[in-house]
Amino acid sequence: MTTISGRSSLSGMRIALAQINPTVGDLEGNLEKILAYWERAREVSADLVCFPELALCGYPPRDLLYRREFLAALEETLRKLVSRVDRPALVLGLPERNQGPGHLLWNSLVFIREHRILYRYRKGLIPYYDIYEEPRYFEGGSEPGLLEFCGLRLGFTICEDIWNEPGFVPKPYARDPVRELSARRPQVTINLSASPFHLGKFSTRLDLLARKIRLLGTPFFYVNQVGAQDHLIFDGASMVLSPEGRILAQARDFEEDLIWYDLTTGEGTLHPVSSRRSEALLKALVLGVRDFFRKVGARGALIGLSGGIDSSVTAAIAVKALSPERVIGVLMPSSYNPPESEEDALLLARNLGIRTLRLPISAPLAAFRGVLSEGLGGNISGLVEENLQARIRGVLLMALSNHFPGYLVLNTGNKSEIAVGYCTLYGDTCGALSVLGDVTKDLVYELALEINRERPVIPDRVLRKPPSAELRPDQKDEDDLPPYYLVNNVVRAYVERGLSPEEIIRLGIPERVVREVLGRLRRAEFKRWQLPPTLRVSPQAFGYGWRYPIAHGFPLENPERLYRPGEPKKETPSEG
Repeated sequence: MTTISGRSSLSGMRIALAQINPTVGDLEGNLEKILAYWERAREVSADLVCFPELALCGYPPRDLLYRREFLAALEETLRKLVSRVDRPALVLGLPERNQGPGHLLWNSLVFIREHRILYRYRKGLIPYYDIYEEPRYFEGGSEPGLLEFCGLRLGFTICEDIWNEPGFVPKPYARDPVRELSARRPQVTINLSASPFHLGKFSTRLDLLARKIRLLGTPFFYVNQVGAQDHLIFDGASMVLSPEGRILAQARDFEEDLIWYDLTTGEGTLHPVSSRRSEALLKALVLGVRDFFRKVGARGALIGLSGGIDSSVTAAIAVKALSPERVIGVLMPSSYNPPESEEDALLLARNLGIRTLRLPISAPLAAFRGVLSEGLGGNISGLVEENLQARIRGVLLMALSNHFPGYLVLNTGNKSEIAVGYCTLYGDTCGALSVLGDVTKDLVYELALEINRERPVIPDRVLRKPPSAELRPDQKDEDDLPPYYLVNNVVRAYVERGLSPEEIIRLGIPERVVREVLGRLRRAEFKRWQLPPTLRVSPQAFGYGWRYPIAHGFPLENPERLYRPGEPKKETPSEG
């Protein structure tokens, strides 16, 4: 165990947690932010300030870690940081080259004080499930993290090191860094994390930390990254817990923050976090959109406004994230859109204070009809004409993205539609970012009500009218699909909870609905492979963490192991 001398813990050890929003790869920007928060920690008389996992480069850096020049720049940035840090001491996470056998890197933390790195700890558990692929880059450390500082034995862990509990990971790891650490009898435990958000994650973490604290019997300092990186959203919500599991200090969720706790006086920072599911969900999506646009350097957003619930909620989120001046709503009516839909879209735009453009699609639709009718020797109708309308709208939105430099199209599709393929490839699936692609239809309505809590933004008629793609006369979504409340439940049960068809049926959902929804889900896989990045807010989102094959023969829709005897095996071509 390394020992670092200093004043006695009896004088009042004060530890700060710097919950920052780093940008992956922006090493100079991250360095400036770290130093600014280190200065703030000095102002509150902290003895030690802790930053999140991989804070110096941002999480997850992915294949940037394979670039030699990136690793060299990281090492130079670390040298700059060390040259600046005297007191208070600073702990942060970063990749560290592995000079021995095994993978390229360690996922490490360094302890810096008086312009020197005095201690290093290497993350022991390297996750490879769902969205995590750390074994692609990192070797796991083998030693518990223990350092004596100012008369206190500090125990260190990094993110996954504390998650080795049945029910919290798909399969428990062979070793348990927390149990190994507890045998060394630390007096304070610190965890640096980059733990992504999903609904219910805050209570899950509290449950997990309570179990670890019972084993360790120490105050527990948990510092988490905040912000969004591509599809991932980090909620922060860093905290300090007592040995009994009581919250002693709390950082805000979904924004940068600095909190501290004094181990002698018992004083600490307590900031509020979201109290409602819909509040947390709205904050998460707003943060996801804001950071995506900021970190890719985009100027504004284009949204197709149909007068429906999905586009209305997406537009309201975009305005909260970017400001009204940076959002353009595009109305693209056809003869199948009733006047009420355009009225609702315009009222929404006025409520939000955004600019609108009106681009009717009747003329291009007629032109496509003519080309196809001439080529095919007959008129077109049905699904061909319906999907043409969606694709024309997609073409217009992407053309506007070219016309307005730096403006990106926001996709408005929801998870329930995407699950069953109720979307048109190269039409309403286009865009740079899918805002609601991990939000089931019922939660879209919850978001709308949350948005309207402050003032009426989304028109009441939008909340009341039946969902419709409006691609044919008097069309309703539930003419083509089972009722959304059943679709939502099947999607949550199968996709997010991993239940089998038989288990879903036992929940009380009709067998025919389970068969239809899962059959559609299987046939629509090729569409999901081509969707924009989707902001992840559930335990299992489509996209990066969903890795099902397009071509396979396992009958998801059948609640038995195989098709029933005598029943022909049918394949229904997926709608495009």
